Amino acid sequence: MRPFRILSVDGGGIRGIIPAVVLREIEKITKQSISALFDLMAGTSTGGIIACGLATPGASGGPRYAARDMARFYEKKGPEIFHLSPLRRLFTLGGWAEEKYPAHAIERELMRFFGITSLSETLTPLLIPAYEIERRFPFFFKSHRAVSDAAYDYPLWQAARATSAAPAYFEPAKVTSRTGRSYALIDGGVFANNPALCAFVEARAFFEAGEIVLVSLGTGKQDRPIPYEKASGWGKAGWAPRILDVMMDGVSDTVDYQLRQLLDGDHYFRFQADLNLADDDMDDTSPLNLLKLREQGERLVARERTRIEKLCGLLAGDQFVQAGHGRPEAGNRGPVRDNPDMA
Repeated sequence: MRPFRILSVDGGGIRGIIPAVVLREIEKITKQSISALFDLMAGTSTGGIIACGLATPGASGGPRYAARDMARFYEKKGPEIFHLSPLRRLFTLGGWAEEKYPAHAIERELMRFFGITSLSETLTPLLIPAYEIERRFPFFFKSHRAVSDAAYDYPLWQAARATSAAPAYFEPAKVTSRTGRSYALIDGGVFANNPALCAFVEARAFFEAGEIVLVSLGTGKQDRPIPYEKASGWGKAGWAPRILDVMMDGVSDTVDYQLRQLLDGDHYFRFQADLNLADDDMDDTSPLNLLKLREQGERLVARERTRIEKLCGLLAGDQFVQAGHGRPEAGNRGPVRDNPDMA
């Protein structure tokens, strides 16, 4: 009996290019779609957009997007989503008086990308964290629950918008279920930037999973130091632009530590890049940084080649041929093909 396979993708804004490159390599090796290789996919913020995208059904019944399409989405649409006009920079005082970016750009691109697809229609069960600010509780979009109850079903673009509503970057998202139930949500990264442990518990509690293989993808480890001499004199104004990054990075590393205690190296695969090349800002969409983020992902793939090939064998099972790297599984949601919309 094959293990229950979980994919988890961290938050990190435009740095989502890095896990998209890793996932592209997994699809290339196995010649299967990510939605076919996993039984549950979780993602927070940019990772939530990736998970939603890879689980979106296409017209033929297979996945609409491949992992390479997700990388292209960030490279093509990132500069539009994270665009700060001189007028808005002045009006918001550089993001101090109001959220840094207007919501209409990200909402427009997500609506175009996901169309009318609902959470209940995804090819693979999804777990997407957000946080409810009016009622004050962690909120999870769960596609397996949406299938059986319309009160928990939402347009997929709304789930992607809510989980990526990073405080100070975008205004909160207002989402409405198919039955009219509404919530005010912000980025799930405020409590689960690495949603891998949430997915592990979900698999145990609701999918009755026995043996589990969990793949956790980071968006790059921040390595810019915060000197004590500077931080010791900071008040709210000093910490405000940095505390979100510190919190998200700390949460991701803590979950990684916890899962390493729960699962051994044959069942837990964490792939994380050291941001020694690209900028660690979540919104740096300059052409040079986009190239560096792709290269950062490719370097991670090269460094972890042996573990990635081992993982592909576990994910694809009998369909994985070590010598030829793999062949498509008859009747499943693959192999993946280029999406003409993302060319």
